[in-house]
Amino acid sequence: MTEQYDQHTEYRRSHWGGAVYLVVEGLLWLLSAVLGIASQIPAAMLVLLIGGMFIYPIATACSRLLRLPPTDRSNRLAVLNTWIALTIPLGLPLIFMATTAGHENVFFPAFAVLVGAHWLPFIYIYSMKSFLALSGILVLAGILFGFVFAQSFSACGFVVGGILLLFAAIHYSIVRREMVGDC
Repeated sequence: MTEQYDQHTEYRRSHWGGAVYLVVEGLLWLLSAVLGIASQIPAAMLVLLIGGMFIYPIATACSRLLRLPPTDRSNRLAVLNTWIALTIPLGLPLIFMATTAGHENVFFPAFAVLVGAHWLPFIYIYSMKSFLALSGILVLAGILFGFVFAQSFSACGFVVGGILLLFAAIHYSIVRREMVGDC
């Protein structure tokens, strides 16, 4: 095995293929969508915007509670992961531009496109092609709910939350199968 393969395998296994992050993010999207259904649109937006800043620390705490093995300090993929995480705050001005002037119904769709693009480089970090499907589905959902089904504020939030939870289950399954196969 190559050193590169070892780093990707270690990272994938220590994070269950990103499943813990996907669960935390999926639940955040669902909570935000529920607030939107309850006509608490500003609160729904704030939950996703501010809550998104806590996905990493919450997922890290959950990983520790689950006793997932930490990655070796020499594994440089954690640095790349940090840089990729910064794409979300850098893209927030696009969300604000899209939702101004009474267009709050495109909040979730615009965010779905941004988050979908954000997950794309994780194909490399985790060495899992399923992130291509996740990215594509999230971007497509954002486009469809932004241009075709834009009547509902929360519908896209529920769909994206469900997609994130589905991919968490898929990634967990992939990594568990891989680990059982190595025993």
